[in-house]
Amino acid sequence: MLVRRRTEPPSGAGTGALMCLAAIAVGVFAVTDAIWLKVVLLLGPMALANVIMTVSQTACARIAPASRRGVVLGALSFVYALAGALSPWATGRIVDAADSITSGYRAAFLLTSALLGLTGLLALCLLRPERDARHLVGTTRDRPRVAKK
Repeated sequence: MLVRRRTEPPSGAGTGALMCLAAIAVGVFAVTDAIWLKVVLLLGPMALANVIMTVSQTACARIAPASRRGVVLGALSFVYALAGALSPWATGRIVDAADSITSGYRAAFLLTSALLGLTGLLALCLLRPERDARHLVGTTRDRPRVAKK
């Protein structure tokens, strides 16, 4: 007798799909010259990439044991802050190395598009906080620390 296991889409499927849509929008933004289209993309689908910020905090909070949740969320905030500091530096390096400012910014936006697409696909396929939390239950014990006398 065959038993079918019900497969649910990963909880990151929606977020991953939004990030992939944002990746396409950033790529179109990089290659188009139509100002009206750039404005529409900038105010609409390119902003969808920001969804991952709230979803990742929720996913990390679900996965991390309560006693370590603050450290995990603090580390996640550090990663976001580090990205905010490194991205202008990386963009500047790309623009400086290019033949022209326009081609440099185009390359930087295309790199951003590729990174968004890759991380969107990873979230789409792998982000399952409930499953990961179940795996961690066996490896970590979430009990309060007792002071030694």
